[in-house]
Amino acid sequence: MLDKETFKRTEGKLYGYFRDLKEMEALELECKDLQEQEESIWWDIKNSSEKEDVKEIKELENELKYVNRKFRKNMARIRQLKRNMAPLKKVLTVPPLSEEIMQFIIYKYKLNKGVGWIANEMYGGAKSTAYRWWEDILEDIVKWENLYDDI
Repeated sequence: MLDKETFKRTEGKLYGYFRDLKEMEALELECKDLQEQEESIWWDIKNSSEKEDVKEIKELENELKYVNRKFRKNMARIRQLKRNMAPLKKVLTVPPLSEEIMQFIIYKYKLNKGVGWIANEMYGGAKSTAYRWWEDILEDIVKWENLYDDI
């Protein structure tokens, strides 16, 4: 049985993991868009004639600098998120958790569903089963975290 503080700290890590995962996915999508913008800007620069207004070309170059700076900033944040997520990612994937445990974790910490809702969805309304699973899952996560910390 976990003490209250360890229980809450472990829950915080799980909520944080899925929040960081969501942020990372959004940043990766934005980076893909920024790469497309960079290609478009380069096309505009390469296909402008010498008659083009020097001011317009300078604006394109400034836009390119902005896009590149934003891309690098996003990539740095993605790397930071990956470093932060690495310990818990190990716990959640090595060894792979059962489908039932992962479903519970996703419902609770990614989709923010309550234990009562999970009991109805997964255990035919048996709240005591859902609460037991909840506690067992968090205990297992703490055990695996401790094991990986010792390695």
